[in-house]
Amino acid sequence: MPAYDKERLFPPRVWRAVELTRKHGFPLACIPEVGRLLELCSGLRGMERLCELGTAYGVGAAWIESGMNRGATLFTVELDAGRAGAARNLFADNIAVEVATGDWSLALQRGPFDLLFSDGGPKRQPGDPEKLLPLLRPGGVLVLDDYTPGYGEDVSRQIWLENPAYRAVEVMLTSSSSAIVATRR
Repeated sequence: MPAYDKERLFPPRVWRAVELTRKHGFPLACIPEVGRLLELCSGLRGMERLCELGTAYGVGAAWIESGMNRGATLFTVELDAGRAGAARNLFADNIAVEVATGDWSLALQRGPFDLLFSDGGPKRQPGDPEKLLPLLRPGGVLVLDDYTPGYGEDVSRQIWLENPAYRAVEVMLTSSSSAIVATRR
């Protein structure tokens, strides 16, 4: 990760999550550009029930939390018990954030949500858009990261961009990273 002026660019809990991620040598943390997108989306009007699939050490969740509206809640789920425990400790002082240990499907019991960030859940295989549909209320926003710009015929993005259940667009975040942002129709 490049050097940043952490006090100016990162909300405090985001920086603590980044440091936790580095301490554990976890290379797959949410990049700042995706984080800013999540912060923006979580603060949109009507965002009350938020969800993240794939917490890891809490970087994405911290970005979401930094933009959350008053009264909003975040449910985030992580498969790895050690990472989930570390993230749970990170958010221990915020009752609006719940970190669960388990498979992404735990969120099915909690949905639908106004915002869904599928980082470690289904997102790249045919049938994945249908798996996530029950997690998103009509008009809700879905964010999928870890795409590379310029692969227009890639099945992992076409399943979203051409799915009639969603209105979706690919957004370039850096020269080598893009995200898909979709709303449920």
